[in-house]
Amino acid sequence: MESVMKNRYECIVIGGGIAGSTAAWHLAKLGHDTAVLEKAHGPHHKVCGEFLSFEAISYLKEMGILLDEDSPAVKHVQLFSPRSKVSFTFPFPGRGASRYKLDEKLLINAEKAGAVVCRGVCMRDYQKEDDGFFRIETNTGNFYARHLFLAIGKHDYSKEHKRRGKDNSYIGLKAHIRLKSLGEEYKETTVLFSFPGGYGGICPVEGGAMNFCFVIDKGLYKSLNSNFNETISFLRRSNPQLNVVLQQADFIESVCAVGYIPYGFLRPPSNHENVYFLGDQRMVIPSFTGDGMAIALSTARNCAYEFHGHARPMQGTLRKQMHWAFMGHTILKYPWLADMCTAVPKLSPFLTETIFKKTRVSVTEEIKDEHYSRR
Repeated sequence: MESVMKNRYECIVIGGGIAGSTAAWHLAKLGHDTAVLEKAHGPHHKVCGEFLSFEAISYLKEMGILLDEDSPAVKHVQLFSPRSKVSFTFPFPGRGASRYKLDEKLLINAEKAGAVVCRGVCMRDYQKEDDGFFRIETNTGNFYARHLFLAIGKHDYSKEHKRRGKDNSYIGLKAHIRLKSLGEEYKETTVLFSFPGGYGGICPVEGGAMNFCFVIDKGLYKSLNSNFNETISFLRRSNPQLNVVLQQADFIESVCAVGYIPYGFLRPPSNHENVYFLGDQRMVIPSFTGDGMAIALSTARNCAYEFHGHARPMQGTLRKQMHWAFMGHTILKYPWLADMCTAVPKLSPFLTETIFKKTRVSVTEEIKDEHYSRR
């Protein structure tokens, strides 16, 4: 009985990534007895574009997370379609930060705020008991909570609860690279590139490295023998401008992969009493927007305050954001369409800037046209 009481909390957050750690920080600051169950024993890499938009930076500052100089500023974006290129400058600089570094900072921050962090603990299932508590079955024993916050990222916790998006055809791959002679040119620039069967991005992160991440159609990846090197060769053949960059690249980290991405998934208002869904469990926005981490931070904060009684659900805001994100997703998905949009001088900057503004977490009216400068 003593061990049961020891593992009994008012709130338990499943997952110690960006969304989970953020929710735990806010819940602890609001005075709630909170624990985080994180399956990994320590820092680790994850499939992610690793771009922090200005909204994401604001949410981090609210929690006292100040990015150091080793997290590079990202001021510009270049879009490489197979045949053309368009560039513009962000209205407010973003930052690049690896998940290896950022997730650990957030988890330690949640612990400092008063949350109990349990590492190496993996949820297997959960059930609601007659006394109103959830029984969470894990690899280390049972935990109990009155309220449950699911922040397990891109993974589904059971086959019965598998998320379905508007486009479920992609897998994601990621590695860190270091550029030999093009480093200065891309020092403050993130690159988006498209190719037949997918798209991806390159973003500077700490230590002079760059994050190279892309999504590719499952069938296409299988036709390339599910081999990373063969896939890289295909990308280089498909996009000449990307090839110029990759010619100067050394791969310095092992490859991470995720086998299922339900793009377009937006969880309807939940009828699960006392269960809250955060980050990718709430919404899976197409990766090109660069706002995935901001969504993780904002949905986590919102759920904590919604639980506390000081916030309303974000459903309307997220729905509008997803609508515009899928427009851009469709353009990048078909290279001929991306070529057409980037080839028209007046159309490409307008589309790029409009989609950027409309896919931000913050109120889009706050982002004025005069903040943009094209180059």
